[in-house]
Amino acid sequence: MIKSTDIKTITLHCLYYFLCVVAAVVIDLFIIGSRNMYYTSGLAALFSGFVYMRLIKKTRAFGALTCLGLMMSVFFLASGHFVWTFLPSLICGLLADYVASQGRYGNANLNVTSFILFSFGNLSPIMTMWLAPKQYVAQLLAEGKTQEYIDAVMVPFDLANVAFSIGFIVLMASLGAFIGQKYQD
Repeated sequence: MIKSTDIKTITLHCLYYFLCVVAAVVIDLFIIGSRNMYYTSGLAALFSGFVYMRLIKKTRAFGALTCLGLMMSVFFLASGHFVWTFLPSLICGLLADYVASQGRYGNANLNVTSFILFSFGNLSPIMTMWLAPKQYVAQLLAEGKTQEYIDAVMVPFDLANVAFSIGFIVLMASLGAFIGQKYQD
């Protein structure tokens, strides 16, 4: 479990992780030009591998990765995303913590697997639009969004989009984890 001395480390790494996600959002929106942040999850995984692996190395305790997932869950709720976006990040954080704990946070392969699982949490907004499209659209309409906006941000639930999302996250998280493990001090 988390020691009181780990709280500062976890808090700092949550901030660093969040900054990696912000960088991914900026690149996705302003450089790639995606209106629905389709590439954000994978880019966030690429940028945050170092932060994630460093958090594991520093804490080596169950709960640190769950806290990271909880932070992203709270962010999704606080930023006005669909209410169900809370769950995937939290579940992915718990699963990631469990997988890494099976190797006592020292098994490189389990830590990479843990990071890949964790990285799927950032797909929360797209997952919820796939799993509850009518409710997602209803919330956007209730917020005053136009049908044109909704059509631009909705990612169709089809094999191509699901396969691309999964593949892109696995690839970018694997690369991010490799970089994160290689460049630890």
